[in-house]
Amino acid sequence: MKIKTFIKNTAYVIATILSICLVAMTMLTALAAEASEPTALEREQARIQWIAKNGQYQPNLTEPAKQEAMAYTNIKQKELDRGKSESRN
Repeated sequence: MKIKTFIKNTAYVIATILSICLVAMTMLTALAAEASEPTALEREQARIQWIAKNGQYQPNLTEPAKQEAMAYTNIKQKELDRGKSESRN
């Protein structure tokens, strides 16, 4: 009888600990996902930086110009991401 109670209590404690770990992991994952998205301020700063270097956006870009703008945007985003990850460490 004592062993049955001990096993029952042990299983309850283990299940509780695992539940707490699962909730903690879920919360940390959600926080990490939110942290990786650029904020409105970061997007605005990137837009201002781009305009300062390249001038105003052009509404009717040719296809090669669009590709060049996208390539530049990707490079700058990688630089921002790299700077963000370095500042966290």
